[in-house]
Amino acid sequence: MKLRRRLGIEWAAVAVISSLLMALLIFWSSLSRFDNLLYDQLSGWDRPTASEDILIIGVDEDSLASFGKWPWSRDRHAALFDRLAETRPKAIAFDILLSERGLSENDQMLADSMARNEAIFLPLHFVFPGRDGAEFDVKEPLTGFSQTAKALGHVNLVFDSDGVVRRTGLCFAGTGEGAKGWPHLMEQVYRHIHGNASPAFRRLDPCDTPLLLPYSERSAFAAISYASIVNGEVPAAFLEGKTLLIGSTASGLGDRHAVPLGDGGSMDGVEIMANLLGALERDDFIVPLPFWQQLALSLVPVWILLIGFWRWRPRTTIFVSLGLIALILGSTALLLTLHIWFAPGAALVGLVLVYPIWGWRRLQATSDFMDEELQNFRDSRVDIPVVPSPLGPVDLVTGQAEELTHAIGHLRDLRRFIWDALSNLPDPMFITDLQGQVKFVNKLAQIGLEAAPGSGDQDLALDDMLDRFVTLEDLADVRAYLSLKTEAQEQDYVEFTSLNDEVFAMRRANILSDDGELRGHIHYLADITQVAQAAEEREEVLELLSHDMRAPQAAILALLDGKADGETELRIEGHARRTLALADNFVGLARIKSSEFMGEDVLLSEVVVEANDSLWPLANARGIKCTVDNQLDGAFVFGEPSSLHRSFVNLIDNAIKYSPDKGVVNIVLRAIDIDQQPHISIEISDQGNGISQDMLGQLFQRFTSDDRMAHGHVKGTGLGLNFVETVIKRHGGTVRAENARDGGARFTVLLPAAPEIAD
Repeated sequence: MKLRRRLGIEWAAVAVISSLLMALLIFWSSLSRFDNLLYDQLSGWDRPTASEDILIIGVDEDSLASFGKWPWSRDRHAALFDRLAETRPKAIAFDILLSERGLSENDQMLADSMARNEAIFLPLHFVFPGRDGAEFDVKEPLTGFSQTAKALGHVNLVFDSDGVVRRTGLCFAGTGEGAKGWPHLMEQVYRHIHGNASPAFRRLDPCDTPLLLPYSERSAFAAISYASIVNGEVPAAFLEGKTLLIGSTASGLGDRHAVPLGDGGSMDGVEIMANLLGALERDDFIVPLPFWQQLALSLVPVWILLIGFWRWRPRTTIFVSLGLIALILGSTALLLTLHIWFAPGAALVGLVLVYPIWGWRRLQATSDFMDEELQNFRDSRVDIPVVPSPLGPVDLVTGQAEELTHAIGHLRDLRRFIWDALSNLPDPMFITDLQGQVKFVNKLAQIGLEAAPGSGDQDLALDDMLDRFVTLEDLADVRAYLSLKTEAQEQDYVEFTSLNDEVFAMRRANILSDDGELRGHIHYLADITQVAQAAEEREEVLELLSHDMRAPQAAILALLDGKADGETELRIEGHARRTLALADNFVGLARIKSSEFMGEDVLLSEVVVEANDSLWPLANARGIKCTVDNQLDGAFVFGEPSSLHRSFVNLIDNAIKYSPDKGVVNIVLRAIDIDQQPHISIEISDQGNGISQDMLGQLFQRFTSDDRMAHGHVKGTGLGLNFVETVIKRHGGTVRAENARDGGARFTVLLPAAPEIAD
């Protein structure tokens, strides 16, 4: 009972802890990397066919070669829309932001060209955080453009933790009460074509619930170069009745994103929108299960295994565990064909953890129980004439098993010893249980039974045995003595005559367990035939003597007038133990803190130049010139290229943001020695108003940002510099912020040179 109770407590603890752990893993999406990897593989088995009605007009490398560097002036786009006005497409989605003003004559030219087209859909974007405490600001196209558009829609992408675009939101809305929901640009196109909201949109509550996007094969949608349309190389009939999606497809324009196609490649943003429109047309979005349904389905196989622990042998349990793993993976694939996504990671982890943990706890509980019971056995061991076998050197559990085997063997020997001792007692005896069944009869009692009429065997009912052993005259007295209701009486035995005319005295004793519980009775039969016969003969002699001598002495006695008194008296007495997871910088910080350092030799000047080049459009828009003074001679650092690139992008972006229009950002790279160790210094300085004194001490802390002197609409999140400091420290370097003497802020990064180069 003690072992059962402990195993029950251990089982309940394993069940509760494993269920709680699975709930936390699902709630925090801790296994999203594994689940996403499995989804990427499974979703590639049956990719949808691209719609022939969707046509991509891409700003590709040929267009850039024809019309020059991006961005183009808006009169160039006006020429495109003039060409498209000559065709009859179903709809035109222009995936290029038009929220900033250009030359007024070019803006007016573009607006007039757009007005000559019937169904143009334009994107809007959002700025985080918004002004005056707002969550975000909505940046719509300029009024002249938005008035010509059929509708506006958002083009936000939803990135998973690994930076892959697997999900999409059919609308974007704030979290405040009464916040307006902006449908996706492709949802607006769908509504124009079909006259109503898409079925997928109507099913969503709320409308910004992310859906998994089924992708067609890369480049499955028909695409035409932007320059081919403008140059009149495409017949108008080819565009008639098509849905046109216009966007950048050149690799240098930065509008490419990782997608789950299984080959690790990326896809243009406009092609992602084509896939989204295709999914709206087919209504085949993949819906992730809600939290509670995900948890319930994950717990089912784990609880099947937990319950099976009480029913199945270990060999059966391991085969059932493997079968449950196959069942989970099969169910995931089956549900995916029904456009439902069940992430199996938590369920698999639950099975993988529960089996060994329960095996460990069960083994520990059993081992402790055997230790305790074996110690009790040693303490209460009865010495009998049996030679014990010596124990050899083995591990703890094997030693316990061997000792238990020897203890069982000792108990067998003890049982045999007691059996032999009782069987060879010099008097008859038998043992009965609480139900009155005879469980043991020794040899002499068996002889008595065999001599009785209709001789019987062991395991008789007590009454049947008495009927075969006791004479009818004494049967009532014997039954009264043996009755469980009999109270204590003056004598502790009963005399009776057997059917063989033998006289016995019967005694009864209780059999008690180690806990003092009554388990049965032992009945002893003492053969007092000779004693009874002697007593009878004595009485006969006394009667004879008394009768023969009475008469002669009568007179004498009468004369003497005497008498004699006698009294004999006997008295006898008897005997009867409950418990046992905000933006890219934030994701980057989390990634860095949860992953090991994976460094390689990196040419630092290339990283800085690439970071500067990636921000050229931002600087060029405000006329800011970013100069790179590279005084290094091919110096390497040992580091992670992606995080270093991101860090320098943050620093240069800050310098541009705080520089005045037409300012200069200076980037200087030089080699220096610190404590006789080679280092690389990168200085990034701007011509802004510098850093306020009250911010210098906390500039690299989380969520610390001072945007009062920043230029442009993009506000800081307070995580960029914290990310920079974390990355630089991770590389064994330092970063320092200060105000330059001639004005502006200066950030200095020091990184140790790669050991191989230093040597």
